[in-house]
Amino acid sequence: MELQVLEQNVIVQAFATQGGTDALFERIAEQARSFVPDVTTKKGREEIGSVAMKVSKSKTLTEKYAKDLVAEEKARIKLIDDDRIQFCKKMDSLRDEILAPRDAWEQAEKDRVSGHKQCIQDIRDMLKEAIELGFNSNQIQSSINHLENIIIDFEGWEEFTQEAHIAKLETLELLRKALAEREKYEAEQAELERLRQAE
Repeated sequence: MELQVLEQNVIVQAFATQGGTDALFERIAEQARSFVPDVTTKKGREEIGSVAMKVSKSKTLTEKYAKDLVAEEKARIKLIDDDRIQFCKKMDSLRDEILAPRDAWEQAEKDRVSGHKQCIQDIRDMLKEAIELGFNSNQIQSSINHLENIIIDFEGWEEFTQEAHIAKLETLELLRKALAEREKYEAEQAELERLRQAE
């Protein structure tokens, strides 16, 4: 059986089947090796060259078509991959769209709770502010007046009403104590100054 150069459809079919290239190689090898070489004549030597040339051509064509198949497969994979990326982006966007109302509610709730807690902390910080800034008795009294005017009710403070009420009472108590101490100190200073003036 004379060895023929492979055709494209034969090569493509070989790559499309598991173990197809092994079977194709064995077929070519069997045909090539079945040729009985005759090195004693010019024609025989030319026939050897012809068979070798057909093996080389079949190899070159196989490599070319295989590379074409790889390029086609890569292009197909790229299309699938691009579709996958776009699909995932759209799905993420859809998920975020569905979650948006809940996320907005959660953020508003977080802001509401944070706002109440900050207001309670502001009440408690009134004493710290008076001490750190060295308030005189008039300024401390002003802080007390301001705090007394803060209305603590459920409408304004919701579930933080009790905590805010406790913060107000405790801070008022501490401010009044600070006021008494400051008034005593200012009276003592005034008395010392009066004595100095008398001297």
